[in-house]
Amino acid sequence: MIKLQITTNSFFVFLLIIISACSTSTEPQTLTSQEILQKSIEYHDPNNNWQRLNIHLHIQEPRIDNPERYSIVKLNNRSDAFELIRNRNEHISRHVIDSEGKPTVLFNENENIPPELVAKYRLNPDRNFVYRDFYKMLYGLPMTLNDATIKAMGQVESTIYNGEVCHQIPLELKEEMFSKHWVIYIAKSNFTYCGMEIIFPDDNTKGERLYFDGEVNLDKIKIARYRHWHTYPEGKYSGSDIVVKDINPAQ
Repeated sequence: MIKLQITTNSFFVFLLIIISACSTSTEPQTLTSQEILQKSIEYHDPNNNWQRLNIHLHIQEPRIDNPERYSIVKLNNRSDAFELIRNRNEHISRHVIDSEGKPTVLFNENENIPPELVAKYRLNPDRNFVYRDFYKMLYGLPMTLNDATIKAMGQVESTIYNGEVCHQIPLELKEEMFSKHWVIYIAKSNFTYCGMEIIFPDDNTKGERLYFDGEVNLDKIKIARYRHWHTYPEGKYSGSDIVVKDINPAQ
């Protein structure tokens, strides 16, 4: 009887070890903020096409103070050439950066613009670079978050963002895009980039919160069709960016 008891106990110990080992192996591994971001990039751009993409988008950009805003954006990631066409009340402005990096602004297709209109509509050619950086950064998310743009990344946490269970990652940019300080949100389910908060650590009364939704496929790259802007921290709606037409030219 004693010998049988020892054998039975040994069997149960062995069984517990096997169960424990199997349970541990099926648990998801803890990911770092860098690894989560990389998985999001792989989800949105599985073939690494962003760096050579040639973008041509029509975007409705209603704002509370400018509900009729509409932009046509062309961006060549190979050459950094850029063009923005935007309605200015009854006028049209065209902001161009050619492949040599020369900025030009046309107002109603005229390069000779009265100074008062330059001031009113911010038509200084140097502002073209601000427009290009804005559209390239935001429409390239998350691919544009990389070693060239990120200075530091904080610790990842779990949270609910716009109804989605997300990884929450604070980061600091090398150059300001509104602010150097962002908090980004990446879905736990499939690593979709869900949005971000643009914050100002020295002034917690201002900032922006963006919710991303929908998808547009550009050369097998998934970018958000909708970007809804809200004030931070109040959460008051301030406008949207809506891709209403995408043109996929030959790459």
